[in-house]
Amino acid sequence: MVPGAKGASIAVLPKRGRMLNYNVGRKTPSICTYCAGGCGLLVTSLEGSSAEMREGDIYAKNLERDYSARGRVIEVEGDPYSPINEGALCSKPTAYLQVVNSDRRVLLPKKRTNPNKGENEDPGWVSISWDEAYSIIASKVKEALTTVPYKRTNSITGKDDYYYIGKDSPVAWLGSSYWNNEECYLGRKMMALLGSNNIEHQARKCHASTVVGLANTFGFGAMTNHIVDAKNSKCFLIMSNPAESHSMEFRWVTKAIENNNAIVIQLDPRYNRTTAKADIYARYRSGSEAAIFLGLIRYLLYEKPERIDRTFVGNRTNAPYDLNGNNVGLDDPNSILNRLKVLVANYTPAEVYRISGMPEDKFLNVADTFTDPDNRPGNIYYAMGTTQHTNAVQAIRAYAILQLLLGNMGVPGGGVNALRGISNVQGSTDMNELMHIMMGYREPPRTIKWYTPTPTGSITNTFEQMIRRYQKWKNFDPVKRGGSSDPAAVKANDDDPSYNKFEYRYYNRHFPTWNALEYHWGIYVGTWPGVDPDNESIVCDLPVGFGNPIVKLFRKILNGDIKVLICNGENPAVSMPNAGLVRQALASSSLFLVVNEIFETETAWFADILLPGSSQVERSGSITNTGRWIQWRYKAVDPPGECKPDLQYVTELYERIRFVLKGSGIKLPSEKYGDENVVTVKRTIGGVDLPTNPEAAWPSRFGRDSESVYKEIGAKSITVGSTTLFQSAANVLYRNSYDPVSRPDIGGIMPKRRDIRPVDAQDEQYGYFKNWAWSWMDNQRVLYNINETNPGVKTFFGWFAMNENVWLGLDRAAIWSEPLYDSTKPSTNPLSQGMPLHNEPLESPDTELASEYPTMWGSYYGYYEEVATGTPEDYPYVLTTFRLAEHMQAGGMTRNQPWLIECQPEMFVEISPALASIIGVNTGEYVIVKTARKPEGERMKCIVTDRIQPLTVNGNTVHEVAMPWHWGFKGLSTGASANVLCIDAVDVSAHIPEYKVCLCKVEKAS
Repeated sequence: MVPGAKGASIAVLPKRGRMLNYNVGRKTPSICTYCAGGCGLLVTSLEGSSAEMREGDIYAKNLERDYSARGRVIEVEGDPYSPINEGALCSKPTAYLQVVNSDRRVLLPKKRTNPNKGENEDPGWVSISWDEAYSIIASKVKEALTTVPYKRTNSITGKDDYYYIGKDSPVAWLGSSYWNNEECYLGRKMMALLGSNNIEHQARKCHASTVVGLANTFGFGAMTNHIVDAKNSKCFLIMSNPAESHSMEFRWVTKAIENNNAIVIQLDPRYNRTTAKADIYARYRSGSEAAIFLGLIRYLLYEKPERIDRTFVGNRTNAPYDLNGNNVGLDDPNSILNRLKVLVANYTPAEVYRISGMPEDKFLNVADTFTDPDNRPGNIYYAMGTTQHTNAVQAIRAYAILQLLLGNMGVPGGGVNALRGISNVQGSTDMNELMHIMMGYREPPRTIKWYTPTPTGSITNTFEQMIRRYQKWKNFDPVKRGGSSDPAAVKANDDDPSYNKFEYRYYNRHFPTWNALEYHWGIYVGTWPGVDPDNESIVCDLPVGFGNPIVKLFRKILNGDIKVLICNGENPAVSMPNAGLVRQALASSSLFLVVNEIFETETAWFADILLPGSSQVERSGSITNTGRWIQWRYKAVDPPGECKPDLQYVTELYERIRFVLKGSGIKLPSEKYGDENVVTVKRTIGGVDLPTNPEAAWPSRFGRDSESVYKEIGAKSITVGSTTLFQSAANVLYRNSYDPVSRPDIGGIMPKRRDIRPVDAQDEQYGYFKNWAWSWMDNQRVLYNINETNPGVKTFFGWFAMNENVWLGLDRAAIWSEPLYDSTKPSTNPLSQGMPLHNEPLESPDTELASEYPTMWGSYYGYYEEVATGTPEDYPYVLTTFRLAEHMQAGGMTRNQPWLIECQPEMFVEISPALASIIGVNTGEYVIVKTARKPEGERMKCIVTDRIQPLTVNGNTVHEVAMPWHWGFKGLSTGASANVLCIDAVDVSAHIPEYKVCLCKVEKAS
């Protein structure tokens, strides 16, 4: 970079010298850090040995130190060998050089000196060493954990049980979807070892509803078909704007248009760049997605039943069963298919128009085109326009059911495909940086209640019962599972006849992962000594129960219950709804806030300790894209200044915290049990004693680098003593992706594969690229595809144990979903049906629709505190938000890049000409947008555009306005934050906030 020139992009060198340096530069393959498409990058770097390099090194100049030996990045370009982007790039990675070489980066650990926190309060940073930073953080964690209970007397056994309750921990963790898998894995591991399940990341805010909706229909909450598979599609129904939010992914849609004459249907409240490529475009009111798709399902069932793929529906879904598990046939009045038919009967084209504002003729055109057998396979794309609603799970379920009825699942070119928005949000979710799950979407020990429609009623298992039964499960095969080998030990097989079908299915899914984590994390879960599980003390090092989901988490901070928050690569001061309240929580005097970041973001402004993070080209590790491909990105240069690679940071942070806690007697429950009862709590596997010892397993038993941690995550097999572990991979989804036998040339790390040659004729026919990287599970490229060669998951994994006597196996998708069924709910709530319904947003613009289709949230939903809500009388317009191609999420990176700011310089709101005429404004003038969360409003420019239009909803005109949400009060470009206005109601099944619709008022600024 040019010395002293803020935002300059490339060093000024003599022409001959620059060419010479390019000739000697090194190109390193990497993966883009922005959206989750997984585009390949080539990073050109120079070794920093010359005086010329030292003179041009802004890091050395800023710190008055010589860091030039670290090397410098001089170019970031598309990787032409990548099968995903084939060398092409969108605007953001094209400008990424300005992130890596920015003179605005945080380069040293810093400590706050100003005790007051607020947007207008300068932190008064002073530079400190990493050692001092670790010491301060460890001291604060120790202070917070000192009084947390670990021992409770059991009222039945009379003995003391040892465990931590996960949600009650005063220590919380946020992030990060930008981190590599290994870093995310260690973050989750660290928090579990600290006894906390208060861990969340961006996925809760973007695709939590996808996971709940798809997992409870198919078995996994993942994109079913990769983005490159779009080339096999004949028709697209797009509920997002991938031309802007996922630009390189949209290339594959255009390939299908060019090669297959594929038809593109786009539904969106706002005309956008994707619309420009659509054959059919239909505008609708944000928040009515479920009604539209229930209307499409009704169209299929009532108007075009011959278009249903009856063979697929009969063989691969639970449609032909009744709710008692009897196969009564598709046409039986009691079948699930007919229950669905009755449920959707009201969603006629006229009713869809009344709810959504989509005209009947337009709706019928969409319905006829997408359900036409000549247009199969059909592909549904969606993103946050669907996921961020209080009934988002139900809308996504409707998408999935429609695709099941059409037979568009488990085939190339089909699927229900959620486009993830951050480079490793899929991987970070797989690593389970979320409050309710452990590795591989398994749960911590918790109390479970299943609702059933059978006379047996609901079934409840307490977490104590879970742990005791887990001990019996270990005892059944103690050599491999590490249970008690005492001949008198009480044992239970996987399919113990005393377990009902629900329990059997649950234990078979979760117990092997608990078993793997005992080994990989150096912990103990069970009873001690394990001989008599029903009457012994519970000793459980996994924190029990769920933690606090992210909206609730910030209420807990405000209430003083969360004392320490460690935030990594997240910017909740901008990205959270009702962001003003979140900033109030971050400013709380009772909160000690640690932020690890590249730039001084809005959240970093509130921090007590600010730690310098590294960019993705400054460290190595695996990253999982939206289509489940696990790729490896390689380190090109060392981080600048005192920045640490994030794997090193999290490794060292836990080691320091652990050292301080142990010195104060704050230990794992099994260690406390051992100390107080003078025993060594251990497991014995293959004749080898494995006492509780997290140090021996931190960061990994294999070593300290990213490859070592990955081996733990995805091991094919691990031998201990004389036996192989029952489950070797810490994350079952990634098993077999570390295989040193088959690929010793890459150290057995299968995500490092970079071979675009097909493995067989089918791979060549469909373009799976099965030799490139790795895909969970077991390298399958189209989930649930029974015809794919060497399929890893060819069956659906829905829950079908409908009563204690009927077991339907693992091969049927759930049109009726038992986990999403609760007979105690009112009939207007889709949970009362186990199938989707439309529900109005909490802030509906129409009181009549709000009464007929009441929100799922409701004042009765007592888990959350009341949220500030407005009425249509006070706030007559609907506000929704969108993304720009040139900016990323909360803007921490892109609002510090001059090139991108030049393209999109400031915050704005789009309004229709009709609304502009009511308000009396023109393009470029300022308006005030107000909501119940901020009645005084936010000031921003308006753009008057035909891209957004008024709708007729229930006979009334509804004006919708739209704004991007990338801005905040820090960075090179600052502006109003849309999320200050957005509502913090959530989907009750997924806890994802309702960003995409609330009521607002727009006034001309004085």
